[in-house]
Amino acid sequence: MVLQFMSGVMELGKCPYCSHEWTYKEKLLGYALKPRTRIRCPRCREYLEPSTLTLIYDYIAIIGLAMMVFLLIPIMGWPVSISVGLSALLLVIYMAVFLPLTIRFKRYSYNMEE
Repeated sequence: MVLQFMSGVMELGKCPYCSHEWTYKEKLLGYALKPRTRIRCPRCREYLEPSTLTLIYDYIAIIGLAMMVFLLIPIMGWPVSISVGLSALLLVIYMAVFLPLTIRFKRYSYNMEE
């Protein structure tokens, strides 16, 4: 999947070092289910970090999910079992759909010598 931005073309789930296109399974198991700040590319074994835009999308999605779980669902007045089931369903959708399909990797340069 390719997205067009003002700064150019950014591809979702592509390694900036070796251009390895991550599969859905690799993104799900390597990024969505393991909360780490950096992960290794399965092909070139370089450390990758999610881009700033990915982190912003994650925070927006988490805040939206939390507002739905803690504000919207209790106001509806449904039984507890339905509310808990709906909350769990929203969490699964976030983990299995949103996270793997919005990940972008970026190469960062940390100059510690300056």
